[in-house]
Amino acid sequence: MDNSAEIFSSLPKEVCDVSHLIGIEPGTSNKKPEETICDWIPKKDQNDDFKYKFYSLYETIEQNKSSSCSKQRGKKCLNSKQRKALFNLNKDKLDFKQFKAINQLWHSYLDSILEDVKTKADELKLARIDLHGAYLLVCSSKNPSVIGVKGYMVQESKNTFRILNNQNRLLEIPKHGTIFAFKHGNRLYKINGYNIMMSSFNRSKAKPKMNFISDL
Repeated sequence: MDNSAEIFSSLPKEVCDVSHLIGIEPGTSNKKPEETICDWIPKKDQNDDFKYKFYSLYETIEQNKSSSCSKQRGKKCLNSKQRKALFNLNKDKLDFKQFKAINQLWHSYLDSILEDVKTKADELKLARIDLHGAYLLVCSSKNPSVIGVKGYMVQESKNTFRILNNQNRLLEIPKHGTIFAFKHGNRLYKINGYNIMMSSFNRSKAKPKMNFISDL
């Protein structure tokens, strides 16, 4: 071990842990300790009284943190309008017929979920399924005008489903006050929209309210 490493190894662990923040790398520096220290001590303080002064390493650390934060603040981020634009669907490019293949993939995905549903407690997994690509029917709603609407679910938000019908119309259906249904195999399932008022991403992690899905 060289002299530099020996000197640094004798420093307290608390100092070694933060040494890289002030330009000190134990065992790698060719400078003498006093030269390294003088690199970050203000020149105006490097006089005969230097040995009687005290400097906190934490002050230097906080300065480095603030400069790092200012650099991060300088990065350009998307505003709310730009983030919202990422989820805009081009209605002219949506084709009802093309979603048939997506719906078949969705049923394969649901089969893999149902394989793990063996007890009543496992039904929670059904409450967390991703419904993108499912063929949904509005079977009941507080808004009579949307009852009977059916089509492929192409986009979900916290409060709504966006459904593409067979006329290539994209309809936005509120979850609150609406009962949705979908068929899988020989069974028909019912979804209370009120119980899934969250995004599909959050629903996959959170514990949904029960009475979510029932076999009709």
